[in-house]
Formats: sequence, structure tokens, C-alpha cells
Amino acid sequence: MKNWAQRTLFIIGSILLSLCVIFSGCSSGNETTTEPTTRIVMDKEGNPITIPFKVDRVAPQIGAMAHMTALLGCADKLVATAFGGTNAYFNKIFPEYLTANPKGLSTSNVEEVIASGAQVLYGPITDNATIEKYQTAGIAVVPLTTFSTVEQMKDNIRKIAEILGGDAPKRAEDFCKYYDEQMAYVSDKTANASDVRVMSLNYNANAWGTINAKDICSVYITAAGGINVAADLVIASGVSGGISTEDVIKWNPELIITNNQAGKDAILAEPTFKTVQAVKDGKVYVVPTGTYLWSVRSAEGAMMPLWLAKTIHPEIFTDLDMNKVVRDYYQKFYDYEIPDDEITVILAGK
Repeated sequence: MKNWAQRTLFIIGSILLSLCVIFSGCSSGNETTTEPTTRIVMDKEGNPITIPFKVDRVAPQIGAMAHMTALLGCADKLVATAFGGTNAYFNKIFPEYLTANPKGLSTSNVEEVIASGAQVLYGPITDNATIEKYQTAGIAVVPLTTFSTVEQMKDNIRKIAEILGGDAPKRAEDFCKYYDEQMAYVSDKTANASDVRVMSLNYNANAWGTINAKDICSVYITAAGGINVAADLVIASGVSGGISTEDVIKWNPELIITNNQAGKDAILAEPTFKTVQAVKDGKVYVVPTGTYLWSVRSAEGAMMPLWLAKTIHPEIFTDLDMNKVVRDYYQKFYDYEIPDDEITVILAGK
């Protein structure tokens, strides 16, 4: 009986020892697993670009992409931007940006980008010599160079989200869904509307400028039931270019949008524009500006088709409340309860 008990204890002990060895081995294996140090993202041509596995410091080359980065919940990763530290309302909505870039380092200066400690720079960069400088400094460069369509805009924000990681990809999909919904809403309601001749006319450095069909704002104009009178304008480089007062008179737009109050003042003060239909009818409007200008390739551009539709076809969009649009957008994407006076300033383009 005693021998039987001893043998039983020996067997149980052996089993327990084996289990300890097995679990010890599993534990040891987990302890030696290390997090990768890099990962791969693809540029629009399908070329692989190696970036850090965890990205904490980024330098968007243009201001609109800094805005996209902030919308994706990563303003605290913006160590250099195109606008440095000068956008007061952006700083109010995203105060963490001031902590991330306290010196207002700008992506217009290669040395400042390098000094920022950025891990990744992204945007419409094409100069190989500049790209090489960044790469030599250990900064990964991801070119994002197409912005002419809604799909391209969505591709960009998704690529930025992929670079940022974390919750950013989900935020990007939420934004893209919202973007599609707004475009579909205005396009459906204006499908049978009479097209209005619209012109984006800006005045800078004593010169007039406009956009052709390749500018994203031209896409918004079309969706909102307008015709961009300068759609076929041939521009040597980019999507915006200089024009003459004679061009404006020849196109004779029925409605003009401009990016700031100074532009509107210049349009109304130009004596040769007195015969232009939009000026005669008092239909010269300043584009809204919140954390970024709506008419360009920023994320707040998702509200631009709505504002344009309400401005071009007020008789169709009688139930569209732009105050509510702004309020809901800021709550949804910025988690910010915007007061009415700030909405008024945004919609006035001030």
C-alpha cells in the first residue's frame, strides 16, 4: 500500500513538473517577443516606403494636411507645419499643437523640419534633392501629390491615417463616409437644377487669380449645381493661375466666390467689374474659414459643397441650416461645442 502511494505521488509530481516546463517555455517565448521597429507604407505609385513602427512626430508639408492630421486626432504629433504657429483659431481648437510645436517650426524651411525631430514628412513634395536631405537626416518622406477629386482627397486622408496609426484609420473612415454623404446630398438635389455660372476669383499681391477644373473647389462647384466659368483655363503649373480683368468680364459669372474679405473688397472696387453680372446682382461671397479655409484641399472642405449649394441655389436648399452643419461637424470631428458667435465668424469668412 505504501509503495502504491509513493508511485502515485511520483507520477503526479512528474506531471506537474512537465506542466511547469511547458508553461515556463511559453512564458519565456512571450518575453522574448519584441515589437518591430519599422513598417512599410506604399506611395501612390506603389513604391514601398519604410517608416518607424510607431510614429509620434510628423511634419505635413502643407497646411491642409496639418489640418487633416489634427482632425485624425493627432495634433499632438505635429512638430512642424506649413503655417508654423500663426493660425490662432486652429490653435484654439487644437491646443495640443502648441505643445508639440512650441517654436512654430515651419515645413517651408528644411533645417527647421530636421531640427523638429520629425520621423515622417508627407505632402506634395517632388524635389529629389530636398527629399534626399530629409532621408539623410533620417526622416521618411511620403509624397502625396494628387488632390483634384474627392476620391484623391479621401486617399490622402487614409494614407495620412495609415502613417499615424492608432485610432487614425477609423477616424479617417468616419470622415470619408461623411464626405461622401455631403457630396451625394448636394449632387442629388441639384441634378435637375439650372446651372449657374460661378467663378472663384481671388486678389493677391495686386494680381487676379482663379482655378480650373482640376482644383477640388471646381468639383464642389459642379456638385452644388454650378459651372466653373474658368474650368478650361490652361495653367502652366498647378490648378490656379493669374488672369486679367478682361478675362473676368468675358466670362461674366453670375456668382463669384473669393477666399477673404480683402478679395471681395477688391472685386467691388474694380471699376471695370461694374458690368459683371455677379457684381451687378450683389452675388459676391467670401468663402467660410474655420480651422482652415473651406475652398481648398482641407478636411473642412467637406462642408464646402453644402455652403456652395445653399449660396448658388437657395431656393432648393431652404431647409439646409449651415449653422447646424458647422455645429455638428465641430462636435463630431473635433469634439468641440462651438458657440454661435464663432459659427457666425466662420461662415462670414473672417
